[in-house]
Amino acid sequence: MGRRIAASTCLIMLMAGTALADDEQACMDQLAKVETLVDQRVEAKALSEGDVEDVNLLLDEADAACTEGDYKKARQRLADVNKLVAPKAE
Repeated sequence: MGRRIAASTCLIMLMAGTALADDEQACMDQLAKVETLVDQRVEAKALSEGDVEDVNLLLDEADAACTEGDYKKARQRLADVNKLVAPKAE
């Protein structure tokens, strides 16, 4: 009985660890996509220096949130970055 409980607990922990790794990888992938978009906008000189500083701060926060497992915060920071780098309607 004790072995079955221990085995079940280990199995659950392994599955949870895999799910967390998948979430972290998805977060890092999304971060990389947004960073590529930012690089394109910077190279096109479509952002002011102030916007670039704000974007870099938000990207740093998103990266830290991904690493810490706070995926909700990371998604919010990346959404904020997307708003800042989105082309302005003229």
